[in-house]
Amino acid sequence: MTKIPRINIYECAGCGLCTFALSEVFRMAPEGRSEVYAPNKAEKTAIQKVIDNCPVGAVHWYDDGK
Repeated sequence: MTKIPRINIYECAGCGLCTFALSEVFRMAPEGRSEVYAPNKAEKTAIQKVIDNCPVGAVHWYDDGK
């Protein structure tokens, strides 16, 4: 099973911390919230650091079932 990062748009505060820390994976969406656009462009340890440091806990691992 493959884990990929996901952002809960209802929890995201739009602070941009994830986009600043790991811009190759996260970006700001037009709605002012972060989004995952390239989940495989960084090491899982780097993504885990973003998950651990999200101030509102909006970034999570998602099991894609593969």
